[in-house]
Amino acid sequence: MSADSHPGPPETDADPSHRIYWEDFGVGVAADFGAAEVTASDIVAYAREFDPVPGHLDEVAAQDLPAGGLIASDWHSCAMLMRMMCDDYLCRAAGAGAPGVEHVKWFGFVRPGDRLWARRTPLEIRASKSRPRIGIVRMLIEVFNQRDQKVMSWLPVQLFDRRNPDATPPAPKIVGERVGHAPDMREPEKFVVLPAAEFGVFEDIEIGQETQLGSHTFSKNGMLGFATQFNPQYFHADEEAAAASLYGGLIASGWHTAAVWNRLFVLQHRHLTVAGTDRRTAYELSIAVHDMKWPNPVRAGDTISYSTRVTDKADVERYPRCGIVKSVNEGFNQRGEMVLQLNHERWVERRNPLG
Repeated sequence: MSADSHPGPPETDADPSHRIYWEDFGVGVAADFGAAEVTASDIVAYAREFDPVPGHLDEVAAQDLPAGGLIASDWHSCAMLMRMMCDDYLCRAAGAGAPGVEHVKWFGFVRPGDRLWARRTPLEIRASKSRPRIGIVRMLIEVFNQRDQKVMSWLPVQLFDRRNPDATPPAPKIVGERVGHAPDMREPEKFVVLPAAEFGVFEDIEIGQETQLGSHTFSKNGMLGFATQFNPQYFHADEEAAAASLYGGLIASGWHTAAVWNRLFVLQHRHLTVAGTDRRTAYELSIAVHDMKWPNPVRAGDTISYSTRVTDKADVERYPRCGIVKSVNEGFNQRGEMVLQLNHERWVERRNPLG
């Protein structure tokens, strides 16, 4: 079934005019949406499955870490935003899909008791040249807490069916080339953890270093479980409807694919720790993800093998206790097809502070 003829989501409203099409978005027209209540139990539950580190799992241990208390996994924050987007417009959208995300940036910590909300602002709207039934929207999405502090932003590229595909499309519209690319980034307010790290420290990381992180086989139940909670678009959460979609069957949420990468990345890092001693791995803190792509879908039964390769590292004089490490991370299925690629940027604790 071609992308130009696939049916949209199953009708959940008697009035089809309630469906959302490409023409319904206006460049620069912002809309606030969503309300996600963050609980400690939800933070811990997500972390157990996808980000098993003390800062997300143990309220007592987290007190001694740089964040100063229990915080949500950054990938949990992404999953919560995805659910807000689905509830707001994606599950009513005609032909919604996303080939990738230009950036994900984290600015602050998400803690128990926080109430998250979001704002979406289309930055660019254009018709697809190769698929006339499809329109493209570059959408800046910002997430705030109850104090209106920005904690995260995304810049996804989203695809929507056109309501009138035979009409001559308007000229492409774009606002502010640098909107959504603000120079601010998450900065480590304090990076003092005792005892000092012995493993995985900034000094020991080498550019070009590549690590095979392991593999994971996606099950139908696992895919449905993630989708039901975080991304209930029909091609992720409804087998019957997915069979009639562009994908011809159920596929995993891209955020599920990325969450599994994160779990394997974290577990590989923890293997360096000497159990039963105070010898520990370096503290790390994500800054951003750039150019995240899902070139091929993940289906039930697929086994995805993940890897990471260090591409760059940099000292930062104003933060002498840590440095920035950049890596490219990939996932391939059993047929050798790439299903995930992302560029990750993170702070990593130093063994010896600069200066």
